[in-house]
Amino acid sequence: MRRTGAWVAVLTALVVVLLGNSVRAQAQTPPFAAVQYGTNGCIEVGVRPDPPYNQPKPFIVPAGYDITSGYPAFGYDPAGYTPTSGTNSCRYNFRDPTGTTVVGSAYCVQWAAGQRTGTGYDPEPWDGTIRNAGYVRRILAEYWPVANAPAVPSTNPTVMNRQRSGTVAMAIHYFTDGVVMPPNYQDQALYNVVRTVVTEVLAKGPMTEPADPTPTIDGPDGGSTGGLIGPYAIGADATGDVTVTVDGAQAYLDGAGTQPFTGGPLAPGTQLWLSSASAGTATIHAEGPVVAQTGTLMVPDPAYPVQQMMLAEPLTLNGEASKPVTIVVPPISPHLFSQVSADQIEVGAAVTDRFTVVGLPSGRQAVLTVSLYGPVSRPATGCAAVDWADASVERTFDPVMMTAEGSYTTSSVVLSEPGCYSFGGTLDPDVGDPVVFPPGDPAETVLVIRQVIPPVLTIATQTSEHTVDPGTTVSDRVTVAGLLPGRTVTITPRVLGPVTPGPDGSCASVEWLTARPPVAATLPVREVDANGAFQTQPVTLTAPGCYLFVATAVTTQLTGGEIPVDHGLANPDEMVLVRDVPVLPNSHGPRPVVAVLGALSILIGFALFSASRRVRPQLR
Repeated sequence: MRRTGAWVAVLTALVVVLLGNSVRAQAQTPPFAAVQYGTNGCIEVGVRPDPPYNQPKPFIVPAGYDITSGYPAFGYDPAGYTPTSGTNSCRYNFRDPTGTTVVGSAYCVQWAAGQRTGTGYDPEPWDGTIRNAGYVRRILAEYWPVANAPAVPSTNPTVMNRQRSGTVAMAIHYFTDGVVMPPNYQDQALYNVVRTVVTEVLAKGPMTEPADPTPTIDGPDGGSTGGLIGPYAIGADATGDVTVTVDGAQAYLDGAGTQPFTGGPLAPGTQLWLSSASAGTATIHAEGPVVAQTGTLMVPDPAYPVQQMMLAEPLTLNGEASKPVTIVVPPISPHLFSQVSADQIEVGAAVTDRFTVVGLPSGRQAVLTVSLYGPVSRPATGCAAVDWADASVERTFDPVMMTAEGSYTTSSVVLSEPGCYSFGGTLDPDVGDPVVFPPGDPAETVLVIRQVIPPVLTIATQTSEHTVDPGTTVSDRVTVAGLLPGRTVTITPRVLGPVTPGPDGSCASVEWLTARPPVAATLPVREVDANGAFQTQPVTLTAPGCYLFVATAVTTQLTGGEIPVDHGLANPDEMVLVRDVPVLPNSHGPRPVVAVLGALSILIGFALFSASRRVRPQLR
């Protein structure tokens, strides 16, 4: 049995600094086997939907779509498809646990789960949670970077890496999440590359899961007090010494129990035996170097809800494994224990259950029958509150003859309806009463949920004024919508300008992409962790000309590299025209011509009035 508990350690610190398109972060410390550290080639798929780029966003296939029917052709009708978030479709780098050396790369296998540079990852045995994983393993085994495929439009090595990494990533997301590129994607050639990869992989079929990437611990799931339990072969798959500790029991290096083992390094394949005078659960922990094959599942630090990955190439990593051993007082009758393969899965995923028989006397036999119950609607407080008395039987597995203590794992069952399910079993010995293990135990219960489609993240901006006089103070209003709980958007507002108005005297006719406007002001950075709006710090514009607010955003929500995205570039809502107002000589500030002419009119009127007063007596 593989690791079942939470990871022992949490990241101590993580500092992300974005410089252009590069990402740097504080190195992750052990016990994680590797650290995800930046990207190694990406293409953009709807990551910049605003003008002037106007990149269309990808879609999720309609409900019930048969993935094996093939990738839709370029220009398909998107009716019935669901729009989803834009992404930088990437291959990711892994560094060693110190964060100093690049050791390999991997692809994301969870759409819109996000990534966080500096997050620690561990290799894990296959758990069945990634959909269509056999096809993904086929892609990883036959395409970039393991092979110089697929063929891409560019011949430049750097661009070829980006195009191959990005198209392979999008082909993977078709199988894992039903994501397809938009029918009007900006580069039809790259769209067809993705479609070709999917077509070739479907023709060849799925591949089996890779070998266990952690030190194996092979031996019985349980035993009785008062004797030795084992043997347990430790780390037969390791490439070097395996560090082993045992909790809850005394360990021995020999079957006679004369050579105690208190923990430490063992050569691969070394055997151990356990013994305990009292009932309980002992746990064997093993940690050591194992070759993680292409397609190995990489699971992130649970402190950060980011994407799982699969290795794009073989990599020797420090794997961790544990095996619980149930120790019971020798029973008069056998005992049953059960463990489901996952406590929560999505619709369309598979689940298994393992029953362990303890206390079956030597020379006796018993028939084990296992059934799966459900689905039952999930109560508000969870599956633990289900009353299984009237639950229907989803499936009953073929009876198994048990002739000694040991474990039996059911075949996989794909669950297509949401709700609560639970396994139950009956052990009928040749002598004595049957042992009934009813459904409802948390260790054998699984919740099936529907796939959650992430919302579309939008960032809208609006300047407070569009036409002002010199010396006027303006600001920008930034509105964020569609941000998932627990994710953030870091926004850096700036003011560009001034530049000369366009031919028609307006800012809308300025060629902003070629004008290369200077940065008039960089405003305080805002980190947003919830949907809503905020007003930027005001800025006073003094020089005449055209100005433009832009908001550079970096988000942890999207799957893909942490590449800054500018919002508001060349957007009329973000333009401010500072009028060119004439200034009188020797004046202390800008005064409008109208105001000066008005003052002159008052002076002239006063002079005429005075003159009329002086000549009035002569008129009498």
